[in-house]
Amino acid sequence: MGFTLIELSIVLVIIGLIVGGVLVGQDLIAAAEVRAQISQIEKYNTAVNTFHNKYSGIPGDLAVASASAFGFSVGTNCVGTAGMRDGNGIIDGYSAGGLLQGVGETGLFWEDLSSANLIDIIIPNSGGASFSCSAGGAVVASGTGLSAYFPTAKIGRGNYLYVYEVGGTNYYGLSAVSSNNSSGGMTSGVSIPAVTAYNIDKKIDDGIPLTGHVTVNYLTAYAVHLAPSASPAVAASCYDSTTTNGAYAIAVNNGAGLNCALSFQFQ
Repeated sequence: MGFTLIELSIVLVIIGLIVGGVLVGQDLIAAAEVRAQISQIEKYNTAVNTFHNKYSGIPGDLAVASASAFGFSVGTNCVGTAGMRDGNGIIDGYSAGGLLQGVGETGLFWEDLSSANLIDIIIPNSGGASFSCSAGGAVVASGTGLSAYFPTAKIGRGNYLYVYEVGGTNYYGLSAVSSNNSSGGMTSGVSIPAVTAYNIDKKIDDGIPLTGHVTVNYLTAYAVHLAPSASPAVAASCYDSTTTNGAYAIAVNNGAGLNCALSFQFQ
């Protein structure tokens, strides 16, 4: 027995409602991811400012004498020089241009915030040892142990948060960290959808990948890198480099490509 036109119309309406509901649900999930990630960054900014107001120094960079007086870990070989609790307001690893992760001030940063009960995670955790100010510090090599030393990003997809400094400005880096060796050499890559990176940037900054307080920089292999670009944008690019400051590649595959990483200036 065949279907009448009315019955077919009802079925089509139901299918349309289901598809529409799925799409709306996906949009809501994506929006929630953006809000959660922004909230995490804002909480860390607040924590840093609270720490500074209370202890007159930046977490990790707090001078050796002050850190010791307030009961924070001085760590191994912290001697008050660059990247080793020198109190200059800049958060550095102990060497390699200050970009090392988990050794020196970049590791002590998270430990200080944790010790001061200003963040909702314990760093180091899972049995991880305290940080060092020089090579040989207890830094995980790979695997799930990364969460003992770096906060897991709310956005997921293997992304973690870390801190670094370039040109006298402190940043949070957000990228897919896969390993960090005992000398502080981080390996990470891009794993944020271009449309998500754009929405985060647009909500708290200018929505442009190469300018403002939010950019598409990230750390890997002892250096700062830019997320991939092309002119015009392609499926594997985070942004279109046709113009000087670029534009997020949100028109390619609806911006779904996992091609971006982000950095946020301290506020």
